[in-house]
Amino acid sequence: MKKSPWSLLAISLVLNSCTPASTPIPPTATLVPPTPTIVPINLSMPMQIGSSFTYVDGETLVAVPNGPFIMGHGSADNPEHKVILSDFWIYSTKVTNGQYALCEAQGQCTTPDAADNLTYKDFASQNDPVVGVTYDQAMTYCNYVNGSLPTEAQWEKAARGPDGNLYPWGNNQPTCDLLNFNNCVRDLTDVTKYPKGKSAYGALDMEGNVFEWIADWYDALYYKNSPPGDPPGPDTGKARVIRSSSYKSTDVQTPAYARFFDSPNDHRRDLGFRCVVNDTAYFAPACLLASVVAKLDKAALSVDCPTISIDVQPTSCKFGGGALVTFNDDHPNDPNASFGGIVGCTLVTGKPGSYPIQYKCISGSTAVLSSSCTYSGITGATCGSHYKLDSSTGVCEWDGSRSTGVDCMTGDFYDPVQHCCLSLAGGVTGKPVCPVDSTFTKDGPDHYVCLPTVNTLNVPVQIEPINPPDCPNTCKLTVESCSLRNLVFCSNTCSCLSVGIKCPTH
Repeated sequence: MKKSPWSLLAISLVLNSCTPASTPIPPTATLVPPTPTIVPINLSMPMQIGSSFTYVDGETLVAVPNGPFIMGHGSADNPEHKVILSDFWIYSTKVTNGQYALCEAQGQCTTPDAADNLTYKDFASQNDPVVGVTYDQAMTYCNYVNGSLPTEAQWEKAARGPDGNLYPWGNNQPTCDLLNFNNCVRDLTDVTKYPKGKSAYGALDMEGNVFEWIADWYDALYYKNSPPGDPPGPDTGKARVIRSSSYKSTDVQTPAYARFFDSPNDHRRDLGFRCVVNDTAYFAPACLLASVVAKLDKAALSVDCPTISIDVQPTSCKFGGGALVTFNDDHPNDPNASFGGIVGCTLVTGKPGSYPIQYKCISGSTAVLSSSCTYSGITGATCGSHYKLDSSTGVCEWDGSRSTGVDCMTGDFYDPVQHCCLSLAGGVTGKPVCPVDSTFTKDGPDHYVCLPTVNTLNVPVQIEPINPPDCPNTCKLTVESCSLRNLVFCSNTCSCLSVGIKCPTH
């Protein structure tokens, strides 16, 4: 039987409805590999005896791992007892003049007492311990580097070691080749001068040179009641603990368990400090550092040192008394020269920054003039890990690696592209940081290097006493002494007047 066209159409529709619809084949997908995670590098060393780390201010930190040690030695205020301390890093040396001056330049620290520290800004004394600072000044510096003053327990452990030595170097009696004491030198010395006297952890100058401020209040009975773990010191007190000994100290003061104290407001010629740090990776690395020479080739070295002198001429009382002090330098515009000790003095001739320059002084003090030598022919400068040397400037440049630290010292800002800290003052001259056993030196036009301190100590320094005659009815005030009090000097009445008050004409 012949089927109608409508029947064929119906059958076709039914069959088509039962056939599955075709699915288009998608194009092959391109797999995107995952972005690798960049793990920041940790620049610090492991916490173990013998580990050391160059810190942000050039200081070498040494590791003091956690564990027990013997503290005290049986005297009335220091009975022997066991103390357990957590990990900490301690400055291998006392804070130096050069390090402290950087903090002052950044506006974070105040100037040491000028009478205590006559050579604070002298090139030759940059690696001497900073002195003439109060407890608060010492603590301010340690806070500046994200640290603190050591507790009494931390200082004693770093000095005596885990075995409770009587002295940092062991149990042998002190001698002049181990520390600066007993007037062997009669003055301050470079903080790295006595490597034979270092402690078991590698800390230098723990005894001798200058005493050190400690975080704790002093309490003669504290050891009897202190906690066995990480003793923080008394809550209150009237005097702060002082440890170590000085260049004037006798044998009695040099054992590392000996305790001393002083008013926190005091400052002395033989009192400095060092810091402790818990987080060595807190700061990001510097973008620019001066390269370092470990050992000089003296045969190729050329040195130009200026000739300097100080002439002090007392003036007879009938001519007004006082003394004329003239600073001389045969490099008239010597940028490295600095002078001090002109307390109660008035400028007579010349101008700061050029020589000769003369002052009239009416008070007794000590005049100091120093400069530095210019070096050339220096070879062998190197940079640390992750730094590359620009031989045209002697500057080490950070390679852009990302570190765990992202904070910068005051006066620096963090560069998120190079992952390092740039000095707002610009270049390495704005922040002349060198390892503590070296000195920042210019060895050519716009060329800088850190030289071993032992090779830069032959710098010219002159020190002369100023002893003007003691004349009756002589005015001891000066324009400078009045201006320090924001007052105006009146010579007619020998007085300091408030600004706006006229000086009598006769």
